[in-house]
Amino acid sequence: MWLRRFAAVAVLVVGASGLATAGPAEDYAEGMKWFNRGDYVSAIPELRKAADAGHNEAAETLAWILNGAEMSEEALKYYRQSAAAGNLKGMFGLAGMLSGDGGKKDYVEAKAWLEKAAERGYTPAISAMAQAYMLGELGIPEDQRKGKEALSWITRSADLGFVRAMEVLEKSYRTGDYGLAIDVAKADEWKKKIDALKPQVPKKRRRGEAK
Repeated sequence: MWLRRFAAVAVLVVGASGLATAGPAEDYAEGMKWFNRGDYVSAIPELRKAADAGHNEAAETLAWILNGAEMSEEALKYYRQSAAAGNLKGMFGLAGMLSGDGGKKDYVEAKAWLEKAAERGYTPAISAMAQAYMLGELGIPEDQRKGKEALSWITRSADLGFVRAMEVLEKSYRTGDYGLAIDVAKADEWKKKIDALKPQVPKKRRRGEAK
């Protein structure tokens, strides 16, 4: 679906031996040092120590790496830990796995977690909810794809600058789709906003035209 993030991990570290001398915050910081360098192999044991000690940001980052390495079962475990603790990225990642992004599909639970993150204002989740209704993802039935809830998510996403949602609203104000009253002025407003976000292609000068 919308968010498979890939990690190139050549060697998978199962765990760290010895007694930990640092706390979870320190382990997380050490793990993120390696993570930000792109060394996921070195990051895994530090993040795992922090996550197992209850550090939920570490759990989310670790889940991201493990999912990219196709260690789906363990990734799901850490995403669940992070999501249950209220981590919005964790909720979003868990929803992605449950929608088929490396895990077993469970559209009902995936939609529930995605909606929870979206309701708490997580921008990627809001846009993903809008996309789910526009494209019929997450098992959303055809008769619900043009209802009030669909329009609500599409509008919220459009207000955040999601171009596809903006284009749907522009068209709908011209056609009356989603139960909207036809309003050419509003359609034109959305068209201007869309055009403002699109990259401007320089016009070719005619021969002899001044620069």
